[in-house]
Amino acid sequence: MYYRAKKYARDGKGVENPQVAKQKPVCPYDCGLCNVHMTHTLLANLVLTNRCDLNCWYCFFFAERAGYVYEPSLDQIRRMVKVLRSMKPIPAKAVQLTGGEPALRDDLVEIIKICKEEGLDHVQLNTDGLRLGSDPELAFRVRRAGVNTVYLSYDGTTPETNPKNHWEIPQILENCRKAELGIVLVPTIINTVNDGEVGPIVKFGFDNLDIVRGVNFQPVSLVGRMPKHERERFRITIPDLITRIEEYFNGEIGREDFYPVPCTTPISEFVESLAGKPKFEMTVHFACGMATYVFKDEGGKLIPLPKFVDVQGLFEYLAEKAEELKQGKNRYRVLAGMLFKLRSFIDREKQPKGLNLPKILFNIFLK
Repeated sequence: MYYRAKKYARDGKGVENPQVAKQKPVCPYDCGLCNVHMTHTLLANLVLTNRCDLNCWYCFFFAERAGYVYEPSLDQIRRMVKVLRSMKPIPAKAVQLTGGEPALRDDLVEIIKICKEEGLDHVQLNTDGLRLGSDPELAFRVRRAGVNTVYLSYDGTTPETNPKNHWEIPQILENCRKAELGIVLVPTIINTVNDGEVGPIVKFGFDNLDIVRGVNFQPVSLVGRMPKHERERFRITIPDLITRIEEYFNGEIGREDFYPVPCTTPISEFVESLAGKPKFEMTVHFACGMATYVFKDEGGKLIPLPKFVDVQGLFEYLAEKAEELKQGKNRYRVLAGMLFKLRSFIDREKQPKGLNLPKILFNIFLK
């Protein structure tokens, strides 16, 4: 899987106005967005506090070690967001509000509004969900303020594997459901602890498909509170996680259905060539993560997108069209040809009923 993912490695354009002015920065001593970075900011993590209402033994954010409370003021937060939006050639478009536990801040709604006022399109709220569960109005307030997605910590389907919020999860989901606030489940997976929950967590997501938008597995970071002598016991990799998904679903979702994040670069390059100006591109390291889209049909069957789409063929076609546009070919002729060609990459017999993927793709390219 690693070598397959490596084929999609791409370098980005970097940032024209890095925040670290030093010409030859040295990691990690000159930390910050510097001229060594080859990718613009895709999702900025904005730490609102190092306070937390939990004390998870595996957490890499060892807040107690700081010895003091870190909480930037509203003015400081606004300045941070302004810096993100000032980046060139592509301003930051998305932010994740994180911590600690950001919901511990009484001014959380004001912070969300600041993010939207400064022009951020997407705001995620990274949370353990405890306050979303205990305060039915909080989901409504953060949704109205501008939160697009709740990035919800969720480590398993049992109280043993998910002691942090197992009993609160039903109410958290119900409150978000009422507020029409989508959720991404974020399990931290630890070998020998909750790695057997990988499949059941995905199934739980499908069982709550009306409110759960996705699952973002995070292999445990072997830092912070993780004792060094136990790292081999607890270590788990992205291919390990994909293998467990494949085994749990008996191949219905297979390893061949997963692609690394930078595989989307041909789409970005095509849209950029079409628009004639720099566009958002996900040129992170190919080993940072792999993903897939899975549809659930009326009968409950799971259909990964690569099962009915020639993904590689589509990427190669878009790369070809992007080059034609760069060479000066008329954009309307290219789009007209695409309207017919896109259908050739889709197996209509296997495509989920009611899904018009060519139309969706065409609308994406036009916008």
